[in-house]
Amino acid sequence: MKIIWGVVFLIFSLSLSAQTFTTKEFNSLVESESKSFHQGKTNKGVLLANNYDLKYHRLEWQIDPTVYYISGAVTSYFEPLVSGFNEMYFDFSNALTIDSIVYNGTNLSFSQSVADVLQIFLPSVLPQNVLDSITIFYQGVPLSTSGFGSFIQSSHNNDSIIWTLSEPYGALEWWPCKQNLNDKIDSIDIIVTTPLINKVGSQGLLVSETSAGPNKIYHWKHCYPIAAYLISVSITNYAAYTDVAPLSAGNLNILNYVFPEDSATMVYQSPAVIPVIQLYDTLFGEYPFMNEKYGHAQFGWGGGMEHQTMSSMYNFSFSLMAHELAHQWFGDKVTCGSWEEIWLNEGFATYLTGLSHKYIAPTWWYIWREGTINDVISQPDGSVFCTDTTNVGRIFDGRLSYSKGAYLLRMLEWKIGEQNFFQGVRNYLTDVNLSYAYAMTAHFKTHLETISGLNLTEFFNDWYYGEGHPSYQVTWGQLGNNVTFTVNQTQSHPSVSFYEMPIPIYVKGQGFDTTFVFDHQFS
Repeated sequence: MKIIWGVVFLIFSLSLSAQTFTTKEFNSLVESESKSFHQGKTNKGVLLANNYDLKYHRLEWQIDPTVYYISGAVTSYFEPLVSGFNEMYFDFSNALTIDSIVYNGTNLSFSQSVADVLQIFLPSVLPQNVLDSITIFYQGVPLSTSGFGSFIQSSHNNDSIIWTLSEPYGALEWWPCKQNLNDKIDSIDIIVTTPLINKVGSQGLLVSETSAGPNKIYHWKHCYPIAAYLISVSITNYAAYTDVAPLSAGNLNILNYVFPEDSATMVYQSPAVIPVIQLYDTLFGEYPFMNEKYGHAQFGWGGGMEHQTMSSMYNFSFSLMAHELAHQWFGDKVTCGSWEEIWLNEGFATYLTGLSHKYIAPTWWYIWREGTINDVISQPDGSVFCTDTTNVGRIFDGRLSYSKGAYLLRMLEWKIGEQNFFQGVRNYLTDVNLSYAYAMTAHFKTHLETISGLNLTEFFNDWYYGEGHPSYQVTWGQLGNNVTFTVNQTQSHPSVSFYEMPIPIYVKGQGFDTTFVFDHQFS
């Protein structure tokens, strides 16, 4: 996810389109993202839901963007993981009304708690590891109090739109789900009935549009594992068009749903994402959802959200497109297994935005690095590791989870070497235990250590868990052909006594120049 906020960067031009890239844009994005939460509730997922494995959801909704309301049914296929399984739990807002819960044609009793936990009483003990299903019929006015809106009605050019953004804790506010970061749904069908004037953007492939009197039924099918917070709908009178990206595995359709009043501009801007997706495809491996699509759905929030296969977008600026696209690898294919480790999503997406400048428009690579470092060192404290997951503002702290997380990756690339770094990242993405699943920082660290042969424990203790940053004081002297350097370091925060890091010093004079690299182990 990316937000629009601070520090001026300049005009970024591509042959395909002219875009604006500023850290001001980035900072305002993150700021709007973090500030919107503070009066909300936090539900990180009911632990009692960990005793079953979700396999599939059929999500059927009736939504009219002119009316702030949702009604529908969610059918969940699951396998009990324990013996004695006679009740099951979902995360679900008690602001919504359950009409009935049906199991094998029988209505079940249930309980909705003030803690947004739905408890369902099954008619008997279900056998362990046997596929079964249940359907929840419900309706109501979603109470969007957490995260960044979850279920929002707004307007554009006097036309209504309803869009969703569930990260991190908002999915339960509009549908019964399993919100923990430990069980991806293997596949989903999303079936939305809406007035004829509208289009519905969502995950996967649009398999049908069916007229039904004054309404149209949109059926999206997604056949890749997906986390609950990455499921979305966006509904309004969209204009639609498709760009095509030639990739290593063939041509990929990039489907764009945009506001009609903005379509002339968007058609001009959106092709700038094509060289970016080709770059990521080259550096990090095949686009993760190649059998389906990538896409953008314009919405009314000041930023972007990496909804799987169809990012929600405020606009089509180059940096925003690069950031949300990067999440398809980092955040969607491999998802952080804890909000404490959100940098595995946001740090990567921010760094890949920088790499997009490096490889596609190198003039802006130095400017991106300088702006990112300045953001990190603007305050003396703070770790990349998120220390408070009850505070969504801390989870999505632009300086720490985004900028410092991105520069942690930049330093790792420098420390272990470019070739080792990119191979280690590709190994992380293709690890059968992590791919289309969840990962922790320890998994990523292990892959880098394996490929490089280095022990990175000290590095992560200092730069990931530790707070603050170093400042270097370098003096030099020359006697004849001998040049001496003295490097001292001060630390901005007492959590780290010394930051070990290879540091480069550039020397130039009398037609000669070179860079010395010192493995700085002590002052």
